[in-house]
Amino acid sequence: MGRCPKTPMSGPPTPLLKYLLYLLWDRTRQLSFVKAKAHGNDVNNNIMDKLANEGRVSGQPLDIGALEVPAGWVDTAPVLCHQPLDYLTRLVIRHWVQSPTETIRFRRFLDRWTVILGNIFSKILHPGKHIGNVWKLHVPEGLKEVLWKEMNGALVLGHRYFGTSGRKSNMGWVCSCGREMSLSHILVGCGEYDLQPLSSILLDSLQKVSPKMTLKTLHLDEWGTSPWYPLLALQALEHNALHPFKGLKAITRKVKESRPQREWLIGSYFWALWKWRMKEIHDDTFRFVPISCADSLERILLEPCPVPSPTQAIGGSVQAPRAKTKLTDGAYD
Repeated sequence: MGRCPKTPMSGPPTPLLKYLLYLLWDRTRQLSFVKAKAHGNDVNNNIMDKLANEGRVSGQPLDIGALEVPAGWVDTAPVLCHQPLDYLTRLVIRHWVQSPTETIRFRRFLDRWTVILGNIFSKILHPGKHIGNVWKLHVPEGLKEVLWKEMNGALVLGHRYFGTSGRKSNMGWVCSCGREMSLSHILVGCGEYDLQPLSSILLDSLQKVSPKMTLKTLHLDEWGTSPWYPLLALQALEHNALHPFKGLKAITRKVKESRPQREWLIGSYFWALWKWRMKEIHDDTFRFVPISCADSLERILLEPCPVPSPTQAIGGSVQAPRAKTKLTDGAYD
């Protein structure tokens, strides 16, 4: 196989490369590699373009991640010789420290997230590529922590709620409507908490910054009963939905440019709902009445989306400044 490479490998073989290696080493099949000159009336290049266009218009594109290779056919172990120390350190962490997303508790959420998004947007996404986006969203920092805990099954609500010392209320466990308390229940509302006055304010704000298109990602009222799920993969969902408009650069540019502001509006709305409901759970003197919080929500949604600055950008992530927001008359976060 020759000498080991002296430069670090970017990672394990991709599913496509592993599948090609499997075909190459499986002696019951034939595999040949032919170089085709691109952009030049080459016969092989024309064939590839034709096949690619057929797959694009068929509505059933090939999912490379679905290519399976029998165990033991391809050695994916990393090459260790002639590698720098920092690369070896990353390998040790990658192969010996279990990622939170690989735990059984996290797997339940990943399966549910994949199914729900597939039903709403008719697209199956690989959750491992998008879950980490929660830390890159243009939303309040506190909401990121809430969403991460919810994904880990560690959010103290419903059957995980153990009550507050000195309080008789069990609203952290059961909502006033009788349903078990959960993050999705808080964000969607119920008969006891009609969020229509507040959601209409959010939808009006979104219409002001969103392009006039029929994309589901631009219409929050079509996101179902887990309205925060699409936020984790908004870019991927819109990239797929905009494929028919690929030649209309002005449209795709408007969608891309409005995405941070849309994330901020939705995130600020979710964060305000969360704080109001938590205040009601832990403060006997406070009662959350959605219609009475309309003015406060309008002021919250008027706050501009934080723009990253060189001092805020840390390791590729943006530390958004947390403003002191008035929730109700006389109450602050």
